[in-house]
Amino acid sequence: MQLQRILPATLVLLTTGSASAADFHPMTPTVCHTQVAPLFTTGGQYLDPNNGVRQDAWSMLMRWQGNIASTPVSYNVGTFTGLSVPAPFSAWQRGQQPESASGTPAAQVYCHDAGMLLNTWTSPRTHVEGGGYNDMFGYAWSPANRPRPFKLFTARNGVLGMWPTELVLQGNMAVPLVTGWNSPDGGTTWNGISNPGPGDVYNSGAAQLSMFAYLRDTSHPNLRPIGVLAGAYANNIPTSPCPAHGRATILYDYPNGAWFTGNALCNTDLSTVRYTGATSTNSQFSDLRFFRVHYTRQNLINLVQRINNQLCTVDAAGNLETGKCKCSNPGVTCPPIGYSINPDDYVIEYTGVLAEITKCKPGEECSTTKADRQISMTSRVNGYGAFWYVP
Repeated sequence: MQLQRILPATLVLLTTGSASAADFHPMTPTVCHTQVAPLFTTGGQYLDPNNGVRQDAWSMLMRWQGNIASTPVSYNVGTFTGLSVPAPFSAWQRGQQPESASGTPAAQVYCHDAGMLLNTWTSPRTHVEGGGYNDMFGYAWSPANRPRPFKLFTARNGVLGMWPTELVLQGNMAVPLVTGWNSPDGGTTWNGISNPGPGDVYNSGAAQLSMFAYLRDTSHPNLRPIGVLAGAYANNIPTSPCPAHGRATILYDYPNGAWFTGNALCNTDLSTVRYTGATSTNSQFSDLRFFRVHYTRQNLINLVQRINNQLCTVDAAGNLETGKCKCSNPGVTCPPIGYSINPDDYVIEYTGVLAEITKCKPGEECSTTKADRQISMTSRVNGYGAFWYVP
């Protein structure tokens, strides 16, 4: 047992911010993982069958890196992630074989902690539609058990009434290492880039660590879930990532994928920050920092209305731009639209923390297939959870 462990985020509620812990109600169960072998899984796209996400359970989903979720790893991955698991390391770690202590891809799960090491050097150079190599540590519910994040509480602190709830995602996180390389001659020689930031990200690759949740409209069960992401770290965001005009961006990952909003921790039309110990950054950090984001009922309504009206982007003044979703035919060239604007219709089906990397080159689309770019990233997660918040 680690005596120095940071308290899980579920306990941080008691000591941080102005809100009372009584205002927060957990959706995800707090589990100290001691039998971790079943948690490590692999799979393809989230919306495809056999996606690797365990139902009514936590999981560490390791995608696009080969069949590495079932093979124990004996080297000390904590040298890179900052998570020191007990010996033998192989009891708590899974990853690529043959392994190397120089940092082959691996993931860790121990009690309330998870560690993730992504590395393109030894990962398969195959195309990943809509993204890059990633690990996802999170919790998913089966259809019958999915909670409604925007439900109305009928009592608060002993007082009867109708109290609308907000969805809260939070956890302690660290990004100790991000390193990139490029090759001017296709792989004979390599130039190292330490902590590739906004200025040189496209000389190696993009990296991110984000909290996420998938929300499903139960009144339109055939529509795909909508994703909300809040970035703790991304090496391609500006130093001041919150838009002055207060409007966030909407995207979709690929035509058969899902709509989502992926932004820094900011007060926008699509997200709310009531308290967070740390804000989004483009610089790596080894210390665990507390990140929290809220999604209000109005945030969800705004998100759905913008998706339904194809208002994905804003101009420099913050005005919504029409026709900028790069979608001429919803349901064919982008995901279908027509979502309910009633927050009561939505359930949360999957939430967690996503670590992702992909290789980038100036003037070209980022891709996992490039032979002259490499990037690696490590991250640590402690006490992640999703909550109802009663404001």
